[in-house]
Amino acid sequence: MRKPFLKNTKNLVVKVGTSVLTKQGSFDPLMIGRLASQIAVYLKKGVRVSIVSSGAIGAGMTLLKMKKRPRTMEGLQAAAAVGQRYLMQCYEEAFSSAGFSTAQVLLTWEDLAQTTRFLNAKRTLKEIQKWGLVPVINENDTVATDEIRFGDNDRLSALLSVLVEADLLIILSDTNGLYENGRHGHDKHRLRQVPRVDASVFSHAKDKKNAMTIGGMRSKLKAVEISVSSGIPVVLADGRMKNVLPLIFEGEDVGTLFLPHKAKRGARKHWTAHLIRHLNRTR
Repeated sequence: MRKPFLKNTKNLVVKVGTSVLTKQGSFDPLMIGRLASQIAVYLKKGVRVSIVSSGAIGAGMTLLKMKKRPRTMEGLQAAAAVGQRYLMQCYEEAFSSAGFSTAQVLLTWEDLAQTTRFLNAKRTLKEIQKWGLVPVINENDTVATDEIRFGDNDRLSALLSVLVEADLLIILSDTNGLYENGRHGHDKHRLRQVPRVDASVFSHAKDKKNAMTIGGMRSKLKAVEISVSSGIPVVLADGRMKNVLPLIFEGEDVGTLFLPHKAKRGARKHWTAHLIRHLNRTR
């Protein structure tokens, strides 16, 4: 049932949440190595992969030995400035061992809200992948000051999926999909496939947050809503699960698959207008 939505994936966006990259309250660089080895398998098959990675603030907090997330904007930006360099170092080392190299891309709201910047970002990402590099994208936490921001990179991953005309968005978090009424850990309550994202789907959202993270299930569902309304299917799964990406592409019963609301071909010509309209509406 899942394979028709996965088998022809040639352009993939993978969002990696802070909860995936932290363990027992500390940044876990080994997790990046595990994910990079899985992603490299698809890169070698010619699949274009863009990574939207959270974790800069969490990495900075770990390096600075901070137990609680900073509450001020300047504190968050300082932690991100410290952690971003380390985060990218971990990604570069992990992909280098698999024969690939990375490129860091930092975006702000304005980069996608203005048509000129939007198109420039699109061209830049295409050129990066043309060179055989793996783009690792994050919100530019060190300069972004807008009160309305992407929100733990969930929405950024959806907007990026629209921007690069992705075939599939995979959101890796600390939950194996969406559960009925926010229940966790019991497969019988997991929604394996969601045909339409509406109010009834949002009613299942129960946010789990900790000292490292700000995003929750509602943030992820809003990202899913953007993607599926643009013809892009989404899989939400547990990023710490062993071999999670191969399991997803083999069509195994992993996470939740959100089906697109319309055919991708029918949506493509409207993607740019759809994205700008969405951004302006939510400002």
